[in-house]
Amino acid sequence: MRNEMPIAEPDIAFETDRAELPKPQPGPQEKALRATFVNEMLWGGARGGGKSFWILLDFAQGVKEHGKNWRGIIFRRTYPELDEILNESRRIFYKAFPGCEYKVGQRKWFFPNGAELSLRHLENEASADSYQGHQYTWIGFDEIQQWENLNAYHKLKATLRSGAAEVPNKRIRCTGNPGGIGHQEIKSYFIDNAPEGTVYHDPKDNSTRMFIKSLVTDNKILLKRDPNYIDRLKGVGDDLLVKAWLEGDWDSFVGQYFSRWKEDEIVVPSFKIPSHWSLWAGLDYGESSYTAFGLFTQDHEKNIYQIMEFYKRGATASTYAQDINQMVDSCPFTDGRRPTAIYADPSMFTKRRLTEVIQTSPADVFTDHHLYLQRANNDRVTGWRILNDALANKKFYVFDQWNDNTLRTVPALPRCKRNPEDLDTHAEDHLADMIRYALIHQYRPAPLAEPVNRDPQLGQNVIDSILDNQTVEYGRYS
Repeated sequence: MRNEMPIAEPDIAFETDRAELPKPQPGPQEKALRATFVNEMLWGGARGGGKSFWILLDFAQGVKEHGKNWRGIIFRRTYPELDEILNESRRIFYKAFPGCEYKVGQRKWFFPNGAELSLRHLENEASADSYQGHQYTWIGFDEIQQWENLNAYHKLKATLRSGAAEVPNKRIRCTGNPGGIGHQEIKSYFIDNAPEGTVYHDPKDNSTRMFIKSLVTDNKILLKRDPNYIDRLKGVGDDLLVKAWLEGDWDSFVGQYFSRWKEDEIVVPSFKIPSHWSLWAGLDYGESSYTAFGLFTQDHEKNIYQIMEFYKRGATASTYAQDINQMVDSCPFTDGRRPTAIYADPSMFTKRRLTEVIQTSPADVFTDHHLYLQRANNDRVTGWRILNDALANKKFYVFDQWNDNTLRTVPALPRCKRNPEDLDTHAEDHLADMIRYALIHQYRPAPLAEPVNRDPQLGQNVIDSILDNQTVEYGRYS
């Protein structure tokens, strides 16, 4: 087994007089490091904010205080991505904790007083199962937006415990930037519940969490060493990219598919739908995943409104149909009027064998509940283009307070890295699918204006030219 430094004997005393722990920079970084009492924290935002330094320093704070009872682990999505955090840890730990050493074979830091920090990659939720029975007093997730969801994160919260001795301020720390496949779930869990820099008390488990934004302008050391750094970021040219890198904007991010989705423009107060306006619906089906249903209408100016949504998972087709019927019948804006068409996920028409003689499909079950489905056009890319066209031409609107999940998930959907014309199918795209089913059959992009013929010999152009050059006199004062 190869070691980077001589192995320290476990009974060597921690030499506190030689240790030199780097000091945090004043501002958000210092505030985040002082908040050891917060159970879960996300430090994230702009490029150059010092995220790797912060997460390592947060762990380092407990080394001296708790010694052998301080056991930490940092996760990255893939093994090669650990290189950056490893290089930063070498720069900090060797100077701060003389006698510490990193065992390459174990991918673990050992400190002279018995503290430990493991560096691991965590590919997916299933990988988290291999940590059952482990005990840690500190857990870190670096670049948490790279995970598909927070399922592995929540599983590993069960390993935050200490059996040997009571360790106060056991905690989880995360870094991340806007964007990535996990953007919307991170934003919902860490950011939307409370203003930046304020502690949120989760009533479900009585835990606390907080989001603190890191900006490049807070990193005074970086800007002192490299005063042209911000100018180089601005020189990228892509306005959205520059905004994300400089401002850490979680409402508008690099890789966002629907970059024209502006909540302050598309969200409108609800109103009574006139009886002569068309009414239809879209439906995306799931059982273990979400079923999404939405009611839509269109005015005389071809503006489309999403009236209300249904969003639920873990039920059967008959339960969904009953709940959707109840929603339609009790809709306060349509007086219970039924949609004339429901454009549904084509997979709903696939029949499954229930017995030797009976085959049925989810569409059949909905029909039994008087919800008559039409097979929707499932061309994903065309559907996204239509929604983008409606957003660009300000023809798509959403009723306020009746479509919360739509407003949470759709604007946060990222592009597929393999096919930039499509969404990332691993993201929470059920409501977006429902919308494209509804729009692809009803929305018509505005026709292009016919090109103007500028030929001076054209009859109408000759007449226009003569009229333009005439002196027209009006009344006695001409």
